[in-house]
Formats: sequence, C-alpha cells, structure tokens
Amino acid sequence: MTATSPAPKPAHFLINFRDIIAAPRQALKRVSSVQVHSWWFPVLLSLLTPILHVGLTLDLQVARAKKIAALQLSNMTPEQAEAARNAIERMTQPTTLLMTHAVQTVLGLAFAWALAMLILYFSIALFGTAIKTNSLWAAVAWAWIPFALRPIAQLIFNLYSGTLIRYPGLSYFFASGKIADDQKNPLFIAATHLDLFTLWHLVLIFLLLRTVGKLGRGSSFFVTGLYAFIQLGVRLLPTLIPKWLGMG
Repeated sequence: MTATSPAPKPAHFLINFRDIIAAPRQALKRVSSVQVHSWWFPVLLSLLTPILHVGLTLDLQVARAKKIAALQLSNMTPEQAEAARNAIERMTQPTTLLMTHAVQTVLGLAFAWALAMLILYFSIALFGTAIKTNSLWAAVAWAWIPFALRPIAQLIFNLYSGTLIRYPGLSYFFASGKIADDQKNPLFIAATHLDLFTLWHLVLIFLLLRTVGKLGRGSSFFVTGLYAFIQLGVRLLPTLIPKWLGMG
C-alpha cells in the first residue's frame, strides 16, 4: 500500500495571505485543499481595492476624465460636440464615475476569473490529471493577490505625489504623449499590463500548475506562457477589433 500525504490543515486567512507572499508553494497547496474554503478573502480583496483606489483618488480621476473628454470633443464637429457634451458631462460626474468603475471592476474580474479557470482547467486535464473545480478556483483566487495589491501600491503613489500614474507598467516606452493616440496603440495598451505585479501573478500561476495541477516544469512553462498570451490578447481586443474593421 502506498502512503498518502495528509491533507493540509486549515489556516487563518491572514496566514494564507502571508504565505502567498513568503511561501507560495505551501500556500497554494493549502488553499486548494477541498477541506479548506478560504477563497473569499482574495476575492473580496480583489473587488474592493480597485474601487477603494478610485474612491480615494476621485478628484484626480474626475480631472483626468474631463481632460480626456475635452480632447474627444475637440476632435468632433461642432454639431457632434454639442450632441455629446451633455452625455460626457454626466459620465464625468464623481458618483457616476465611481459607480461605472465599480461595475466594470466586478464584470471585468468575473470574466478574467472565468477565462483563467477555463485555460487552467483544460490545460491541466490535457497535460496532467483531472482536478477538482473548487480546488482550482481557490488557487486561482489566491493567485490574484498581486492584482489585489497593485491598487494599494498605486494609491500610495497617488496620495504621495498628488497625481495619477500617467504611464503604468512599461507603457512609457511606447507613449506618443497624445492620450487619444496612445489609447488606440496596441503596444501601449499591452505595455500598461507589464509590471512586477503581473510578473508575480504569472509566477504564482506557474507554481499553481506545479503544485496543484501536478504538471512537469516544461508543461508548466508552456501553459503559463499560453495563459499570459490569451489573457493579454483578450485585453487588446477592444483596441484591435476597430483596426481590423478599418475603423482605427
């Protein structure tokens, strides 16, 4: 008879939070245990911190939104600008801006998590063995901790400097200095997602595949690369589709 290793003992969510930073292998193995249901903490943190970031920098967010709106109006004909001005003014109101961001955060995270689950579940089934959905979901939720902490780091910078980050990630190297043009540039949009928090997340996905999915090192590297490519590609679709249709 072969001895089976005992299931990891449940731990307080703050211990899991500490270990996802200091000992991610052990943390992912623990939280993916079917006896442990600790996914609520990273999910709640991932939902709240982006909304908190916008709420505490609302004046700066409104000022930027109005600046972008003014640039958009300047590129319209007088008739188009007059028709769009009232709608734009409503959208740049603080309450509307905050509520819009909250809805976008919830829907965006739900979609990103669903996509992550699909990619990882079928990749593990293809390259490894079957995995329970609730085990994978718990590990995915905790692998999102870097993205939950990113708004906190941005908030610290915003409050200290009194400004928003104009060029997040590596986007500075692809910026033209014109907001409207940059938002249509796929390289600029892609570079905004390239930072240490994204790298940390991908490391956690790799470790997830190794410890939870039981994949080999080569398969884990391949699936992590595929995962990163698909996730980034989906985020670029709103920029790429108008170019493919000749509208960009």
